[in-house]
Amino acid sequence: MENKWIFETVDYKGTPVVLSRDTWHTKAGNDKEGTHPEIRDYLEDVKTTVEAPDLVSRSTRDERSCIFYKLRIGRGVFAGKHLVVVVKYVKETTGLKGYVSTMYISRNVYSKGVQLWPEKKIQTK
Repeated sequence: MENKWIFETVDYKGTPVVLSRDTWHTKAGNDKEGTHPEIRDYLEDVKTTVEAPDLVSRSTRDERSCIFYKLRIGRGVFAGKHLVVVVKYVKETTGLKGYVSTMYISRNVYSKGVQLWPEKKIQTK
């Protein structure tokens, strides 16, 4: 049986986070067009964003989700843009676990939720 995870890592607080093959293929596409094909070449960057983000905010849409940013990481036509990774945290019998629910490239930091990381406000422009 094929492994259902693209990666398993820990976030900036040490909480386990996974990215499923289904989520990656739905978003990045690979064999066919995904909902966010621009992130196809950013798989390693998605993992790095979870492990060592520049900015993390709580989602205002779902209190279980956090929005991770890697600022100005875009390449080529996306130069200067930010990688956004949304992680939903679920309480399981083994403890809290995060699941990457989406990822995309953005020109702005949109989160209006409480900034969780770093603890001091940072300049995002």
